[in-house]
Amino acid sequence: MDIYKEQTVAEVVSGNVGADHVFSKYNIDFCCGGNVTLEKACQEKGITFEVLKKEIETLVNSISNETNFSEMDEISIINYAQNVFHNYFKENIPLVSALALKVAEVHWKQHKEVIEINNLFNQIVPELNEQMAAEEKNLFPILKKETLQRKETELKSVVKTTQNMENVDKQIGVVFKRLANLTNSYTPPVGACNTFKLLYEKLHEVELKLHNYMHFEINILFPRVLKKLKS
Repeated sequence: MDIYKEQTVAEVVSGNVGADHVFSKYNIDFCCGGNVTLEKACQEKGITFEVLKKEIETLVNSISNETNFSEMDEISIINYAQNVFHNYFKENIPLVSALALKVAEVHWKQHKEVIEINNLFNQIVPELNEQMAAEEKNLFPILKKETLQRKETELKSVVKTTQNMENVDKQIGVVFKRLANLTNSYTPPVGACNTFKLLYEKLHEVELKLHNYMHFEINILFPRVLKKLKS
């Protein structure tokens, strides 16, 4: 989606997965205050439209990778989801949870925000795990089946599952907006120890991976599932 200074912040967020991360970096409200134009938002924050536009486009392009999903069959789509996303989250979510807990236990007196950071991150862990489990138990098996093998009850279950996942994605996005604000866009405080720095680095990494994951689900996986259901 092309980006113009006359567009509102909300319009850009809706059309560009990951743009919210850039807005968070510059403390531009893309939720309740998302009805202002990019031009006005840039003026208020003292940045140029060209810089903001370039950062959004760079991030969006990194999320919308070069993989040609249109040429991939259902099995390849499933393998991509599991190998690129599920395996990453299963490996890194426990690591970040442990880091968040350790930093909260050690540094809470000097940095009160680490308590909320720990609580917020661990708030989304069960939701993300449940979402991946639902894909592996409901969506992926349906994709692997031939049309005539699928039951009507399964089809209704898949539609409901995709709708629930979209709602969960939105909730996770709200949590990461708060995390970005609490961490000053993942900038460690002066004098932070290596564990503190690693926590912020991994939080940022996970957020970007989640943006990529949401893009994949909404624009690749879910449309492919629904197309399969209608075939």
